[in-house]
Amino acid sequence: MKLVPIEQIDIPTIKQFKESFNQTQDIIHGANQLQRSKDINQWLRDVTILKTKDYKQSVQTTHYALINNLGEMIGISDVKHHLTPYLQKEGGHISYSISPTYQGKGYGTLLLKETLKKAHTLELKKVLLTCKETNIASKKVIENNQGIYQYTIVVNQSKVDHYLIHLDNNNYIM
Repeated sequence: MKLVPIEQIDIPTIKQFKESFNQTQDIIHGANQLQRSKDINQWLRDVTILKTKDYKQSVQTTHYALINNLGEMIGISDVKHHLTPYLQKEGGHISYSISPTYQGKGYGTLLLKETLKKAHTLELKKVLLTCKETNIASKKVIENNQGIYQYTIVVNQSKVDHYLIHLDNNNYIM
């Protein structure tokens, strides 16, 4: 398994990943609207531009793909370099998804761990992660990566849990 910048992934591989979610109706988190995109080439150009955006224009974001030994894309994640007031409520610094085919096998924990290492290289000292209170799988992924529960708030009639992960320990230094 390896985590690579999304720009290194070919269009057919991204398309196959996207289609794995269409079959189950699951939402792809950490993918900047990949699910709604009609043109994956344009989507890839858009997320590549997000890496260099000025914070005042939009949230500077870097996207990654988790690739297995067969070259299949089994997960996607993003790191927001800064938080807007909205992201402080819901979204946080990192979002991620594992293909439904690979869920429940520990890949979410691995994806978040590797993404936290990337966040550390961006000089983030701590990251905020959020998930719906009912998302038990995401809670486990966050807690498996030393996430410390902070509090729960209501956003759009949903309870959202907030966790902090400190990146100044050796687990996230590359």
